[in-house]
Amino acid sequence: MGIQVWYDPMQSVPDASEAVAEPAGSAAPAQASPSQAVTSSLAAQIPAQADPGSSSQPVFQSAVPDDIGIAGSSPEDRQAALAQLNTQIEQCQLCELHASRAHAVCGEGSADARLLIISDAPISDRAQDALFDAAEKKLLQGMLQAIGLDLSQVYLTSLVKCMPPQRAPYTSEMICCDDHLSAQIKLIQPAAIMLLGEQASRQLLVSQKSLTDLRQRHHQHLGVPVYASYHPRDLLGSAQNKRKVWQDLLQIKHRLTTAT
Repeated sequence: MGIQVWYDPMQSVPDASEAVAEPAGSAAPAQASPSQAVTSSLAAQIPAQADPGSSSQPVFQSAVPDDIGIAGSSPEDRQAALAQLNTQIEQCQLCELHASRAHAVCGEGSADARLLIISDAPISDRAQDALFDAAEKKLLQGMLQAIGLDLSQVYLTSLVKCMPPQRAPYTSEMICCDDHLSAQIKLIQPAAIMLLGEQASRQLLVSQKSLTDLRQRHHQHLGVPVYASYHPRDLLGSAQNKRKVWQDLLQIKHRLTTAT
C-alpha cells in the first residue's frame, strides 16, 4: 500500500484549534486517576473475580523500581531504563495472564520517539510482529509515512503486555498494566500519543464514549496530548475509516510540527 492512499488533495491540514475540546468532567472515572505516580499499586482496587473466568489466586505487588519514571539525559539512558522496565514487566504477576504467557510483549521502537502508539493488547507472544499482524503493520507503516514518519522513529506498545487467550483484555487486566504503561510514557516523553481502537481509547481516557465521539477532540494523559483513532484492523477494506484516520494523522502531524 503506497503513501498515496493516505494523501487526499481535497483535505487541508487542520489547525489543532479546530478540534472539538473535550468538556471537563464529561467522562465519569471508572478507576483510579491515570495521573497517579508510576510506583503506586492498583492491585488493591482489583477484586479477585473482577471479570468472567478470573482465578482466585492472589494479586501480587508490582516491582517497578522507584526511580523508573526519571528519564535519562540521552536516548541511550532512556533505552537502558526501558530495558530495566521490560525486565520488571517480564516478571509481573499482577493478573492471571502471566500464567499462560510465553513471554510479555513490552513494546518496540525508539526510546527517543516523539510519537507513542498504543493498541489494546498483543495478538501474539510468539511471533516477531507481536502487536500487529503483517497486513496491519504494513498499513501502519503507510499511515506513518504519509506524515513523514517511519516505524523506527515511533514507539509501539499496548495497554496489556501479555496476550489474552482468544479474547479482548479485561478491564482489570488493563488496570494491572497501568503502572507499566505510565512508566513507558514518562521515560520516552513523547510529544503525542496515538490510541488505536475504541477499547484502548476508552480505557486510557477513562471514558464510556464511542470512538466516534473521542476522535477529533483534545485529550491529555500524563500531560501528553492524546489522539484517539482507528486500529489498522478496522481500516482493511474500509475507505471511509481510512479517510477518518487521515484527519487524525493530520492533527498528529500538526502537533509534532509545532511542539517544542
